[in-house]
Amino acid sequence: MPAVRVLFLNPFSQHVSGPDETLLATLEVLIPRGLEAHVVLPAPGPLVSRYQQLGATIHYAPLSILRRRVSPWEIASLGARVTRGTLAVMSIARAVRADVIDTNMEVVLDGGIAARLLDLPHVLHYRGNTLDEPKLVFDGLTAIWAGLSDRIFCISNLTAQIFRRRGRGAKVTALYDPVDIHGFARAERSADVRQQLGAANELEQLVGTVARIHPRKDLVTFIEACALLAPQLPNARFVIVGDAHAPEERAYERTLRALVARRGLTDRFCFAGARSDMPEVFKALDVFVLSSRHEGFGRVVPEALAAGKPVVISREGALTELIEEGREGFFATSEEPAEFAHHIARLLQDDPLRSRLGTAAVARARLFDATLLSGKVMDEYLALTDSTSRAVA
Repeated sequence: MPAVRVLFLNPFSQHVSGPDETLLATLEVLIPRGLEAHVVLPAPGPLVSRYQQLGATIHYAPLSILRRRVSPWEIASLGARVTRGTLAVMSIARAVRADVIDTNMEVVLDGGIAARLLDLPHVLHYRGNTLDEPKLVFDGLTAIWAGLSDRIFCISNLTAQIFRRRGRGAKVTALYDPVDIHGFARAERSADVRQQLGAANELEQLVGTVARIHPRKDLVTFIEACALLAPQLPNARFVIVGDAHAPEERAYERTLRALVARRGLTDRFCFAGARSDMPEVFKALDVFVLSSRHEGFGRVVPEALAAGKPVVISREGALTELIEEGREGFFATSEEPAEFAHHIARLLQDDPLRSRLGTAAVARARLFDATLLSGKVMDEYLALTDSTSRAVA
């Protein structure tokens, strides 16, 4: 008998997806410990094989997904979409005899409703950013999320405050996203990977960011910082690792490519797309940059730390929890390319500083160790089920 059967609802399955990477890191630890994992996706995606390789069973259901920007039709049809998704989740939960339903992002309500109707424990992972506006909307949503859940894991202390300042923190625990820090630390620095990312040899220094190509990631600031660096650092090369899915993202990518051309960076800038060899990608970099406007966590930062890379990141939201200023990297003001460029140049021009911060980064990454953090999630599953079966007949 498995220690616990968990039905995981995941709203995405795309190449660059924090919720997917977090769930994969969790399952890699917990499946060998006896967890029976069933993952529900809205559609097939590029990460299905990775879930299956870990031993998870994949299911598909028409999950309803909340979005910040919705059309009048989407608002009008929300009730019907939630009902359809809830019924599908209930059917799967019965079929697999689930002990717990775990929703891997707050944008799906179907799992919480299904759990309540089936009298099953429900765990919610809140993975949103630190913005909770409009206030009245989030007042209502936090009430719904708390009402439908037995435990809520928030990915940072600042995202946990979204619930706590509304008096809804009783079920909330701040728990950072788990990262396979040992996998990132063990990866080799590969000349082939560096060439694929735009650095022809070790004399060329590689500055990169890893992000979904989305306006919230503010890749314009990254490119503008690169443009400021280029004249003073002729050996610097620049790369964005990530891809675009939605029409808004594809339009944003076209804007970014045009900006690279206008700034005369075409021969020194690489759009690398999505990649599956992320430990090797981080090892290939000399400095990692994240210029996001909003982040509830930013798991690429601890991944970079685990790979021993100094970072330059936005002084924004939960990112301020991830490093100590001047110890593992530097903060820069959001939408201020000159400040990003200043810190990046300092690191590229000072080998001992870069080495010292890289060593400290590896130590800092232990805070995000998947073995430790995933174990805490497993403890909650077992506590919710009292180590006895509550499976649906």
